[in-house]
Amino acid sequence: MNRMNDTIKLALLTTVLVLLLAVAVAMTAYAGEHLSLDQAVETALNNHPNLKAADSQVEGAQANVLKSRSGFLPKVTLSETWSRTDNPLMVLGAKLNQATVTPSDFNPAVMNDPDPMSNYNTRLAVIQPVFNGGKEYLGVKQARLASEAAAQDRARARQETVFNVVKAFYGFLLAKEYDKVAIQSLETSAANVKLADARFKAGAVLQSDLLRAKVQYAEVKEMATRSGNGVKLAAANLNFAMGVPQESEYAVEGALSAQDMKEDLGGMITGALALRPDLSSLGMNRKNAEANVSQARTDYVPSLNLMGQVDWNSDRPAGNDAKSWAVMAVLQWNLFDGLVTTSRVREASANAGRMKAMEEQMRSGVQLQVRQAYYNVQASLERIAATSSSVQEAEEGFRIVQKRYEAGMTTLVDVLGAENALIRARTGALQALYDNNVAAAELKLAAGTL
Repeated sequence: MNRMNDTIKLALLTTVLVLLLAVAVAMTAYAGEHLSLDQAVETALNNHPNLKAADSQVEGAQANVLKSRSGFLPKVTLSETWSRTDNPLMVLGAKLNQATVTPSDFNPAVMNDPDPMSNYNTRLAVIQPVFNGGKEYLGVKQARLASEAAAQDRARARQETVFNVVKAFYGFLLAKEYDKVAIQSLETSAANVKLADARFKAGAVLQSDLLRAKVQYAEVKEMATRSGNGVKLAAANLNFAMGVPQESEYAVEGALSAQDMKEDLGGMITGALALRPDLSSLGMNRKNAEANVSQARTDYVPSLNLMGQVDWNSDRPAGNDAKSWAVMAVLQWNLFDGLVTTSRVREASANAGRMKAMEEQMRSGVQLQVRQAYYNVQASLERIAATSSSVQEAEEGFRIVQKRYEAGMTTLVDVLGAENALIRARTGALQALYDNNVAAAELKLAAGTL
């Protein structure tokens, strides 16, 4: 009997442990996966549609390089052609090709009014380019430049994706901190309402003090509602930046902290001009446009191609009654085409000039972006230093005013003013930290090092 009781107890204990484990697993799953900034960036690099689209663009550009090399290779075609005619010349030619000509075919009456006949021509043809003014070499060069430009565009898309994740990640941290400030302010406002109510009941203050406290509480409560919604929206924005479903839940790990600069402005500008992928891409596109000028000029040069073909002619499909072959060398020179080539050369030259101007403008723009981001980081560090001390001062000021109000030495208006000042100081300090983190990321993005 005791052994049976022990067995029952053991079974009950096992069941309880399994239930506790299931609850723990469920709570862990509900809390969401832990997510650091590095993990968020890695998730975006693996999932974001923009990067997948950029990868496809790179693959397409690489395929175009392979296509451009086809200009050096022979073109081989196999064709089957059927014809039926009573044209005297074509009938005689078909009989010659089929090797079926007889003396009676040269009878004038037969030659002038032949019976309709069918011919099936099977042809294997080969065309080998020999010289086309360098079109093939220039085509390969342009395709390679386009492929390299696509790779640089992909690199820039990666940097922009990382920046968007960093900004969204810090935005979520800011929203969480805002929510904490709102909840803390809500507790403070509730305490002020309670204090005003007690002093009103004691006859120490007018009812207007209690009403002011309740109005302040309602405003802070509205702020807390907005901050709660802000957290949800920031979470969805972070998921969007990572390229995952917006309803995904994560336990975000991290905190806003000041980030300083380690390089001087001149060094960062020099590095940006050398490292920015989008600037490199534009430079390659400019070279491609210059090569296109040479490509257009090749139409001024004669071209030489070799051609060879083997024909089988028969009165039935795919027949081989008669076989013939031919080899040709074709030299072609465009002496005058109505100024089409001239206009193409001018158009290509104009486009190359436009690309050069765009590159110069972008180089100047990159320098301006680095300067702006650099100065933003400097300004944010100064704001952090100013706001960090203002929070301590606002907290101490609020504490003093609240004690004075409890002692009847000041009015509720002063208390509410001190409370609002504390809220502004806390949110201002958080905003300064957020701006600093985003500005530091923008500086890396502008410098091409993100």
